[in-house]
Amino acid sequence: MTASLVLAVRETQYIEPLLHYVQHSEYGEMLNIKAFSRMEAFTEYMKGGETPEAIVGDPAFIEAWLLGGRAAVPWAILEEAGDMASGKNKSVIGGKRIAKYQALPALLAFMLQLCDIQRSRMAPTLNEGTMLLGVVSGSGSSGKTTVAMNIAKQLGSQGLSVFYLNLETVDSSGLFLRPPGGNGPGLERLLYEIQATRDTGSTFAINIGHYAVRQEVLSCDTFRPIGNVKEMQQMSARDAQELLELLAADGGYDAVIVDTGNIGDERTEAVLQRCEHLVWVLRDDEVSMFKTGKWLHHLTSPDAGKNGDLLGKSLFAVNFARENNPQTPLPEGLMPDVVLPFISSWSLPNRGELSLNSPQFQRGILKLYGMITGLALPGLASGGESV
Repeated sequence: MTASLVLAVRETQYIEPLLHYVQHSEYGEMLNIKAFSRMEAFTEYMKGGETPEAIVGDPAFIEAWLLGGRAAVPWAILEEAGDMASGKNKSVIGGKRIAKYQALPALLAFMLQLCDIQRSRMAPTLNEGTMLLGVVSGSGSSGKTTVAMNIAKQLGSQGLSVFYLNLETVDSSGLFLRPPGGNGPGLERLLYEIQATRDTGSTFAINIGHYAVRQEVLSCDTFRPIGNVKEMQQMSARDAQELLELLAADGGYDAVIVDTGNIGDERTEAVLQRCEHLVWVLRDDEVSMFKTGKWLHHLTSPDAGKNGDLLGKSLFAVNFARENNPQTPLPEGLMPDVVLPFISSWSLPNRGELSLNSPQFQRGILKLYGMITGLALPGLASGGESV
């Protein structure tokens, strides 16, 4: 379904390359942009034209529209670098602010997110309570973190309140994300509070909001990565279990996406037991399939005694697949729930941004989204030029 958006900027030389890129890319099927460079034409259209799903424009255009009293759809102002640094447009409240000059894929992905927010206002919500979803892998280099962050971003972009929790011993999400600024208390302090509360028998209520930070790239909350590897190594299964319980009981999140470390460590064991949904990421090669099969056999064997429902709550995503079909057979008895393609552009230096903005990859993530939530909603995409 094509999303409708109004773009209002003063420069025609800004509009023309953007529309040309949309017309000759995958965005042509996803986004219908009606653009204006003259204030009179814009205001006249907004008075009597069809209501778009979102509006993006220069501050003067947005202010003129808001003065008309019709702010019923999501909107964003386009800010130049100097204005963003100075906070010049703080008087325009209620909308989003994005950089006017940036990579076209990122800009268009944001526009699609605005349209999706409008649609999600009328969309069904997740079941009552916080959904805990663990993303796991039986082998290394499977792309697990890329999958986990794309799922978090997809849910967050649909208007859901999401927390992305990275439990790797070495948090690799910093390769994809810019760590939020500030130096407030983070996960290491929260773990200390959890342990202290447990040791003293205190009933002190821990507020997750004191330790969380907003990660706008993913449209969700998270913790700043822990720099000290030893602190993560000392995190026990019980610590992880209590952390998950805190996030679930917080009441502020629709979903918690848990990015796990090695399949055999204590933290991952807590995730396997506590999360009601699991996504297994398998690399499309013989080693990954073999290791995953061995781990599944071990974890579901009668001797394990803890994971009787593991397969029932698991989905299997084959990653790095060429020609959209797995070239390597899955472990016996398993079928892929989704196949995620090999993206050659991810070998480029700016892989972090590309990994969160790939149309082909996000189509697979959207399929996972629908299977996990039972909701079929439109999604995002991206590509590679800039304005």
